[in-house]
This record gives sequence, C-alpha cells and structure tokens, in this order.
Amino acid sequence: MGKLDKRQVLIAAAVAFASSNNLVAMAAPAPAAAPLKTKSGAEVNKEQGSLVSTSTESKTPSYNPKALHRLDFKITGKSCAVCLLGIQKRINSVPGTVKAAVQLQSPYAAVVLYDASKTTQKAILDKAGETVPEVKFVSIEDNAIEKVPIVLVPKIGNEVLDH
Repeated sequence: MGKLDKRQVLIAAAVAFASSNNLVAMAAPAPAAAPLKTKSGAEVNKEQGSLVSTSTESKTPSYNPKALHRLDFKITGKSCAVCLLGIQKRINSVPGTVKAAVQLQSPYAAVVLYDASKTTQKAILDKAGETVPEVKFVSIEDNAIEKVPIVLVPKIGNEVLDH
C-alpha cells in the first residue's frame, strides 16, 4: 500500500452530540477505494453496472487463426475428476494450446483447440497421457476450424456429448 496524504487519512473518532432526546453521530467520509486489478495487473473500473478492463494489452490472439484446429477424443481408463482435470491441466500446458475442456461425466471426453503451427495432435495426446499409462484416447477427430467457439463441448462424430 502506498503512502497516504492528509486528505486520505480516515478520521478514527466520530463526533457525537446529544440533542433533546436523541443522539446523532457524524463521521468523516471514507477515502476513495483503490482501483481493482486483475491477476495480470490490468486495472479494472466499474462503469454503469459492469466491470470494464482498462488494460492497454493487445487484444490480438496469441495463435495463428489460419492454423486453428479442433481435436476431440474420448477418454478411457480414468474416471475420477482429479485425474480428468489433471489431463486438462497437462493439455493446457502444451505451447500452442488455445483452449481445452474435459467432460467430467460419462462418456468422458475432451476437446482441445490448438494452433497447428505451434504444436501437433501427437504432442497434445502424449502430454495428456503423461504420468497416466492406463489412460487411452479413442475416437480421435482432428479438424481445421475458422474461429474459436464461445463454449467448448466435446463431440465425437456428429454427436455432441452433453447431459
């Protein structure tokens, strides 16, 4: 926290005075709140009921849109949430991975969006199965896509795996 000047010091004592049958208390107003910051350090302001980031960071994607791929596959051999989330975490650690989601309900599956100019399907699947030799990935589908979908839901064939 930075150094406070006299205008920002909160007055600890309230002035109270009594009048005929009631007691009235008066206090100094609180100083302006410090600006909110995101985990990355970008300043966030609250304007008209919504949070607006005032970051000067570039909004350009960190992937090549012309090399964007979607990789869908079923997961067999593991069914506990911790194991499945570990697979998702390992996939997200692969450079070139844009987004990944693992379905935690049966049928267990995953969807990965990745930049094919930075990584490969094999690299992603090798990393996903690292430290878990009993896990197998089946019904693997890898397709080029034009844009990042808003919501990631695994699909195998033309079937979207939802509940």
